[in-house]
Amino acid sequence: MDRIINSIPLSSATSGTYRVVSLAGGKGFVRKLSSMGLYPNAALTIVTSSVVGPVRVWVKGTQFGIGRGMASRIIVQPTGEGGGKPGKLYTLRDYREGQRGKILEIRGEGKFKKRLIEMGFVKGAEVFVEKYAPLRDPIEFVVKGYHVGLRRDEAEKIIMTEPNQ
Repeated sequence: MDRIINSIPLSSATSGTYRVVSLAGGKGFVRKLSSMGLYPNAALTIVTSSVVGPVRVWVKGTQFGIGRGMASRIIVQPTGEGGGKPGKLYTLRDYREGQRGKILEIRGEGKFKKRLIEMGFVKGAEVFVEKYAPLRDPIEFVVKGYHVGLRRDEAEKIIMTEPNQ
């Protein structure tokens, strides 16, 4: 009974870690999701989820988007791993002015990831949020003593520890 009470559609879930409870669809739908690594009891991390657009998930080292219609037929349950709030995943975009934390992972590919690393955004580096622009984009950070500006969508690709003052 507890399994059904805590379960929600993937389309309604917020960023964090989850476990797939069930897939509501035919054989073709289930087969397609299974080939992507989504099957009952599979673990996944939601990178971004908003009211519109696809739900970005991280499954077995691969990140991809799932359309809202398909996501509404995938039933998930928060895992509660990682301490703190159940299933919470912090990105640099989640930080407020004056908060600091350490980088856990850089998600991205190619030139973008290389550029972030060259600017000092490396695993274990401490980042301080200096200030937001008037319209909240870009954000100014201090990393390794240097002031660096990033757009919000770029900051979302940097996975961080829980923020502290």
